[in-house]
Amino acid sequence: MSLSRVRRHGASRTAGTIVVCIALVLADVALTSLSVSASAGVQTKSTGVACVPTVEGPVAVDASSPAFVAVLQADLPSGFVDEEFFISCSSAQITYKTAVFVRRPAAVNRASGLVAVEPLHSSGIWGMQTLLQPYFVAHDDIHVGIAASHDVVEGLVKKADPTRYASLDVPATPDATNEILAGVGALLHQRRDPLLPGAHVRGAVLGGWSQTSGVTRAFISSPQARATIDGHRVFDGFFPGQAAVGSSGGSQVGPITDVGVPVVELQGERELLVTTSIYGSLGYRRPDSKTYRLYEVAGMSHINDEPDNPVSAFAGSVSCDWPAGATPSTFRQTDIWNMAFDNLARWISKGVAPPRAPRIELEADGKTVKRDAHGNALGGVRSVFVDVPTASITPTSLAPGGIVKNPCAYVGYQLDLSPEQLQQLYRTHAGYVDQMTKDTKRLVRARFLLADDARKLVTAAEQSDILQ
Repeated sequence: MSLSRVRRHGASRTAGTIVVCIALVLADVALTSLSVSASAGVQTKSTGVACVPTVEGPVAVDASSPAFVAVLQADLPSGFVDEEFFISCSSAQITYKTAVFVRRPAAVNRASGLVAVEPLHSSGIWGMQTLLQPYFVAHDDIHVGIAASHDVVEGLVKKADPTRYASLDVPATPDATNEILAGVGALLHQRRDPLLPGAHVRGAVLGGWSQTSGVTRAFISSPQARATIDGHRVFDGFFPGQAAVGSSGGSQVGPITDVGVPVVELQGERELLVTTSIYGSLGYRRPDSKTYRLYEVAGMSHINDEPDNPVSAFAGSVSCDWPAGATPSTFRQTDIWNMAFDNLARWISKGVAPPRAPRIELEADGKTVKRDAHGNALGGVRSVFVDVPTASITPTSLAPGGIVKNPCAYVGYQLDLSPEQLQQLYRTHAGYVDQMTKDTKRLVRARFLLADDARKLVTAAEQSDILQ
């Protein structure tokens, strides 16, 4: 039975438990702290993190003091609750106070035990929650968002309500974000977790999308990635999604190293193209290992035009330099995210390693993507959008005037195949549906598509006007 469907009953605990953190710096480089719960006398030992933060909350919410709402924040689903906490740390290494935002099942004993943790994006979006909320809800997973940097706290959270968040303060130091993330991971793995009283956390995953995927990659390469509490790693896995590492510079250009817990890294064809255009090579590429998978996805843009993805509104709002007849790419990015996250969850919960995928194929120059007769990429993680094509997909765009520039570089476009091309491929509408059915079954067997998403794709094919 997968972790995502485990039902747990933990001991209840009042949300106002105070945790006192005493940080002790040892003579060597290692950092060890002893945390004592004043109300319950619980002692925990942590290493590699400045302290296990003190928790305040849930912070009361009313009309005069509403909680922070992220950009494009997904609506609160039925049976779930949102809670807000303040966490603080005062140690010889760092002093901070920031906000943590929890979305969980209202009946906490219904929660799966899997917690998805992500820092707030610099644009104010929860990337993972936006792309994965239907998956989280279906599996009763918990989402924990963190205002994990000085810029986010000052530029987004405090500006949203200067009075409510006046006490928040995160130093503008390079290591602050990593300390805050590690501190939250430590809280989640305490024997009595003040953020999730009554819950039993069986796996905590740190991840992100776009800019926060870069934050996740930076954390993985930091000493805090190996921090522990009571002998348990503060994070049980990592999920950096579509970091476009070429735009980050510095250490982000390089590959992720093995850190002893599962990592699934997701990069779309668009991220590959951006990285090679800036650096001339794919520094993030590395072989898969016992704890690492890289999924390069043929045809996937950074932002795609799919009706149930809140981010997709952006794809239809930009004006880019496209060929005549082009429309925003309708590649289903959320299907890929569901698949990749589910494979990581099974790896953490059951020890079932995800399938390995080939890399997107390149020409001899190491930069140019090899393409099939319809202009779609060869190799990489496959999907019906490239293997049962109805369009030629280009996963990134030029700005007006033929300039490589955001926001157009985020968005892909497609050129629909002609009726003659479709007839040559499938002969009839029924032939198209039959091919879609066969290919989705193949992808489900290979664990590159979830069964629920496969059914939706087949239904959409049946209802389409392809060869009608």
